[in-house]
Amino acid sequence: MADKTDELLTNYYSGLIDTKILLRRAELQWRPNDDNAGIKSLNKHTRPLDDLIAKYEADSILHELTKQRDAIKRLETTFSEETKQIVQMHYDRRERLSWVVISLRMNLSERTCRTYQKTFKDSVAQTFNELDIAV
Repeated sequence: MADKTDELLTNYYSGLIDTKILLRRAELQWRPNDDNAGIKSLNKHTRPLDDLIAKYEADSILHELTKQRDAIKRLETTFSEETKQIVQMHYDRRERLSWVVISLRMNLSERTCRTYQKTFKDSVAQTFNELDIAV
């Protein structure tokens, strides 16, 4: 049974978090923000780029997705290249590799691959707890 950390890592390595970020930005960009429909304001300055950046910064969903993605990216840099490859092969659902195939590709035992993956997963869960990032 997979938990929330497994789901988050699967979303990250399958590219779903990046897709959600792009979709959220597109939604914010094209959503009309017309508070005074039909009323023209003489003092309103038109700065579409500034308004769009303000929308991005104020959006809690976009902010949370970005925090999740960036935290995993930073954490990846602290692990060895071997561990990164094992974790990526395990969580990337586009290929759906089994532990046997992963162990053969990495030339390691299946148990060692699982240990590397578990260590990475535990560190992600601990980091998200410490940073108060929603999983």
